[in-house]
Amino acid sequence: MKDIIFNFLKKIDKPEFKLFLNLFSNLPKIKFAVIKISGKALEDHLELIAEDIAFLNKLDIYPIIVHGCGSTLDKRLPESEKIDGIRITKKEDMKVIQSSFKEIADSLKENIIEKGGKAEIVEDLFYCEQLEQYGFVGKIKKIKLSKIKSLIDLNITPIISPLGDSSVGKLNINADNVAKELVKIIEPKKFIFITKTSGILDSKGKLIPFLNLSGNVFENITGGMLLKVKEIKDFLSSGVDYEVVITNPKNLIKELFTIKGGGTYIKYHTINQTSDVNSIDKEKVKWTLEDAFDKTLVEDYFENGIKEVFYEKEYEGVAIINEINGMPYLDKFAVAKSYQGTGLGKSLWDRVIKEYPKLIWRSSADNSINTFYTKLCDGVIKNCEWNFYWKNLSNNEIMSTIDLVIKKKKTLI
Repeated sequence: MKDIIFNFLKKIDKPEFKLFLNLFSNLPKIKFAVIKISGKALEDHLELIAEDIAFLNKLDIYPIIVHGCGSTLDKRLPESEKIDGIRITKKEDMKVIQSSFKEIADSLKENIIEKGGKAEIVEDLFYCEQLEQYGFVGKIKKIKLSKIKSLIDLNITPIISPLGDSSVGKLNINADNVAKELVKIIEPKKFIFITKTSGILDSKGKLIPFLNLSGNVFENITGGMLLKVKEIKDFLSSGVDYEVVITNPKNLIKELFTIKGGGTYIKYHTINQTSDVNSIDKEKVKWTLEDAFDKTLVEDYFENGIKEVFYEKEYEGVAIINEINGMPYLDKFAVAKSYQGTGLGKSLWDRVIKEYPKLIWRSSADNSINTFYTKLCDGVIKNCEWNFYWKNLSNNEIMSTIDLVIKKKKTLI
């Protein structure tokens, strides 16, 4: 049955296919994905969502599903209010909330099974502290992870309702918070929000395909998504390595197995730097450079006096600084093909230029990144083979350095 997904992925860009093969073959089942599905998405697309989950089950993939119920509760508890996205919950509301959760979870489970998948509802999973300012609302303190693991080990998809136990009885939990707490403890490769929209929209209503949370991202985001993005930024800035995606039900399969899906891909880029070339993973650096340039790195490259290496913590992007004529020279700047267009290049550049405000570099005359460089440099001189770029150099420094840079021996051939 795995042939189905392999054939599907062969239609995707080759680098992304390789990434999936590596991911699929090495991850423990429990770490594949946590998927939080909004109540509105389930209300409008239940069969499509169930069909996709059943499809994954047939491939021996069992994502952890957390469902919301907001749209249903808005109808059944029209007088209830929300503060900071959290529903104020009275004791008498809990009966309606519990029955609504059960109804949604049962319906999703039945539909998955009808379509050939395997699913079970996980109960009594959370122990909570009551957040009294919101009424009968809980903050998760303990998770019985063994219940989830046992189901996945039995090849069953766990379905989780945002409900917890406490010293005062059952408590309502914000479904986004449930999903985030599960992600913290499980550390899956993918964390996906399924919503009624295609992803995060800018102030003009246009989809934002990639969101780099290590930069200033809030100015073009408004409405209900702004709070969600701020929460995700806080969540990711702790250094965790999750891929977060917000998308609609129609793109679930594509988002699970690609980087450039149909929604908004969110990442917090952690850029490391070192002057100790022996402390880096040279093979990963080599792979990224060769993947980005479609060329082969010379064998003795790392023996040629590297001054500083900047790298995304998983080596998805790399920048290497040498020295020419006493000035910092950007010898290599590369982002692996599958991560190009995700904002990683800009994050990497910002870190390099912060550390080396005075900089020189060159690029092949036909390099597609030259448009990017032209926007960032102070000036450029071109010949038939190379573009020579600089930032914060005097005229004397430019003229005394350009020939040395242009005549520098190639190290990617």
